[in-house]
Amino acid sequence: MNAIAIRPDRPLLAELDARQPQLARFGWAMLALTVACVIGMALDPRTLNGVSVWVKPAKFAASFVAWSWTLAWAWGVLAPAAREGIAARAVLWGTLGAAGFEQGWITLRAALGVLSHFAGDALGGVMYSLMGAGAVTLVALAALLGLLVLLRGDPAQPRPWRLAVGLGLVIGGVLGGVSGASISGLGTPKVGGTASDAANLAPFFWSRDGGDLRVAHFLSIHAMQALPLLALLGAGAGMVWAGALGWTALSVAAYLLALGGVPLSP
Repeated sequence: MNAIAIRPDRPLLAELDARQPQLARFGWAMLALTVACVIGMALDPRTLNGVSVWVKPAKFAASFVAWSWTLAWAWGVLAPAAREGIAARAVLWGTLGAAGFEQGWITLRAALGVLSHFAGDALGGVMYSLMGAGAVTLVALAALLGLLVLLRGDPAQPRPWRLAVGLGLVIGGVLGGVSGASISGLGTPKVGGTASDAANLAPFFWSRDGGDLRVAHFLSIHAMQALPLLALLGAGAGMVWAGALGWTALSVAAYLLALGGVPLSP
């Protein structure tokens, strides 16, 4: 069996649906929402922090496409019995609930033309706290799925592949949680620099003139895709471990540079 363990007669996107249909279809919904937000950017002149009100929901929706499809793919790396267990069910429904809540509130606030994160109004403050709980839930469940893959992976699939998928999810969940918590604790992703995103690095609008914890957050959570890609390129277990350490070091370095107020580019 090859590393990704797909049926040669099944298209790639159909494979996602076969592995975990609810997560796969949620990803499609988020992709449609991403497109709608991009259209909104072109048609709606309103801005927040110097950029279109639709930038934030577009970024989150796009990230949930990658998130849900990555988890759906990882589902197929679990042993068949583990896919139906209580822990796996908790990952599934907890992820869908938390992601749906986060994206729904962010999109609603964008439609109203007001901030969803670090909002100054009373309702916005309460909902931001709830979004924080949702974000913690998402990263914790991703890490849990990674542990399930490491402990209860399908023995018919190659060990380096199981290791890469499991470690990617654990690293992404843990480090993504640390950087996300730091953003929440500081009340902003930026350390120094201007408040406006207008002149920052598109399409993510990371700060050009100060530290930005969103860079570390981005790197951290994308361990979920980077390490499996390494295994797909033929890396053995030792190289997967080396890649995990290297990606962790890169994410931590970006985190420390951001806290020190160092911008991504001069």
